Amino acid sequence: MKFRLRPKHRGAGPTLLRTLGFRHRALALGLAVVAGSAATATASTAYAASPADQQVPRANQSLLAKVIVVGVPGLTWYDVKGSPDLTALVNQSHVGSITVKTAGPHTCPVDGWLTISAGTRAWGNVPDQACGDLPGLVDGKVQNWQTYVDRQAEHHTGAPLGRLGESRDRVCGFGPGAAIAVARTDGTVSNWEPTVDLAKLGSTSCRDAVIDAGAMPLREGRDEARKRVAELVKQAKAAAVDSWVLLVGVSQVTANAHQEPLVAMQLPPDNGPRWLTSDSTRRPGLIQLTDVTATVLRGEAKPIDPAGAEKDSPLDGNEIFFTGDQHTDASAVIEDRLDTNERFEHPRPVLIAVAMTLLVAQLAALGWFLITRSRRARSTSEFTLLAQGGFFIAVFLSTATVWWRWPSPGLSLYCVVLAISAAFAGLAKAFLKQYAGLGILLAAYAILLVDGVLGTPLQFGSMFADGPVIGGRFYGFGNSTFATLAVAALVTAGWVAQKLLDRSRMQAALAVLIIGGLAIIVDGKPGWGTDFGGIIALTPAVLLLAWLTWRGSISLKALIGIGIAGVVAVSAVAFLDYLRPADQRSHFGTFVARLLDGDVGDVLIRKLQMSASFFYAPAGWFMLAGVVLAMIATVWPNKVPFESYRRYYVSRPMIRPTLLALSTCGLVGMLLNDAGVALPAIMTGFALPLLVAHLLAIGVETPATVSPESHLVQES
Repeated sequence: MKFRLRPKHRGAGPTLLRTLGFRHRALALGLAVVAGSAATATASTAYAASPADQQVPRANQSLLAKVIVVGVPGLTWYDVKGSPDLTALVNQSHVGSITVKTAGPHTCPVDGWLTISAGTRAWGNVPDQACGDLPGLVDGKVQNWQTYVDRQAEHHTGAPLGRLGESRDRVCGFGPGAAIAVARTDGTVSNWEPTVDLAKLGSTSCRDAVIDAGAMPLREGRDEARKRVAELVKQAKAAAVDSWVLLVGVSQVTANAHQEPLVAMQLPPDNGPRWLTSDSTRRPGLIQLTDVTATVLRGEAKPIDPAGAEKDSPLDGNEIFFTGDQHTDASAVIEDRLDTNERFEHPRPVLIAVAMTLLVAQLAALGWFLITRSRRARSTSEFTLLAQGGFFIAVFLSTATVWWRWPSPGLSLYCVVLAISAAFAGLAKAFLKQYAGLGILLAAYAILLVDGVLGTPLQFGSMFADGPVIGGRFYGFGNSTFATLAVAALVTAGWVAQKLLDRSRMQAALAVLIIGGLAIIVDGKPGWGTDFGGIIALTPAVLLLAWLTWRGSISLKALIGIGIAGVVAVSAVAFLDYLRPADQRSHFGTFVARLLDGDVGDVLIRKLQMSASFFYAPAGWFMLAGVVLAMIATVWPNKVPFESYRRYYVSRPMIRPTLLALSTCGLVGMLLNDAGVALPAIMTGFALPLLVAHLLAIGVETPATVSPESHLVQES
């Protein structure tokens, strides 16, 4: 296996979009070109290296004759800490953690082994049932194999079971789980043994090998299991001298097991022990389960669908490599891995606690104001609402405090986020007075742009990121981050346009394109935000805001032209990313590959199911009702039963265009993004408190509680 530094890839130039049939056609074309260029630039300078590569150089590794995967369901870093034998392997290995999230709600051993078989996330276990035993072999075939194949179709995973066995000649398997991993598309298994045969493992009849070392016992016998795993790794390395032995946790042991990243080690270390990573995570010290398949195949996969026909279905993972500085202290490495588990375990539960704290504070302060109408009550209510806006910054800045290394990490995170939220609210209120909310939005815009350019270090492990346990984004902007950026960018653009409007409508429109275009570039550029769904929603919103700024109104033809411009710009980004090598593509290029192969149906169905899942609980319907009311307020202000809001709506020329742009972004995101109704709901959650705070600050007696994203576009 040869690992190499990858050269920069230069994409094509920006797309020229023609918008025909309008008055002043030249300027309309200019608007589309600028916005289209902003989006397509995200692919024209496609990243040459991942964020991990930008931080530390990628090391080269000599070609290895064999890859031996030793899979151990449930092997945690606590096991390594509690076992002298496993601890001794740390300084002899490149190390990391592996996320074992698969397609189903739980990653049982059968899910993990099927995922290695397919190279994409597979669904093996029946929901709401215990994990159960692994299927055995009957007449050389995995028992109930067709049931697992049918389960992939039922849940639209798109996982081609048997890919590893069909793609790799002379891949050997040892143990029950390995039989599943090396089975062919029809479930038949060859070159397999029920137990490890070291002589066969070291022979040329095994080009590569997969070993099931057995699941870790839940209680009794765990110490003996740790010793057995460590000894097996040593024996495998001795039996195949030129091999790369990859020790990985492949799953949890039980359906209700505590979810955490598991152990990943690779022996022998080349040029000293370092950190495992892959292009699918772009994070030193972290790989995912599908990377195991990609590493065994080493770019030689022949993707096959269940019917046996060759099909260019891309792998979900990428080859594993090592990077970063050497580590020489096993105990420090183990503590670092345990700290990493803390980092990913607490954000989501603490998010709920912080949100409820802020909500209770806002309701209490607002109730106090409505009862007393006192100046102090008004000021307190304004502060709590501003703190809600500051929260959307605190979720990111909190990661810079390294809270997971503090005592009581969960409590530390809770206190840190509330403290940062309050600090932003207090500083903005003290220095910007009635425009405090605008200051918070400007700060959010600047911070997210910088974070995106740096490779999103503040996203990783934050409350707004689906971490390795959930199996969501490992890099780039997630839906919550995009919602924050979209509100900040559009309102900032509207405010700047308001300042320039009296000077020149064209200058104001160009300012919108620049401010919005920067957000589109950072959000969409592979290696930065890498957010396919985000630019789909933000591009037409920016174009609409620019058009309304320039013309003041919009025709049906112009609206259609804006829609076409957005589609072309996003398509250009995806296609240019697709032109890169398969193992360097981001979500954009992978989607195009699936589309061209006719393999995109399962992806779209899964995203639709994710979007619809919000309506399985009452909260989803409440969010939808709130979003609909918010959009009605932005489009038909006369239907809002608050005169103060209606006066505010017409008080500045740029309020209406900004509100319409925000509604457009939210609506498109809701319809085309897998976040569904949650995306505009998050946008509302960011903007609405700042609007009410602004109205309180300027002395409105009846707080507006219907319109969300309408504030802060006005000038002083």
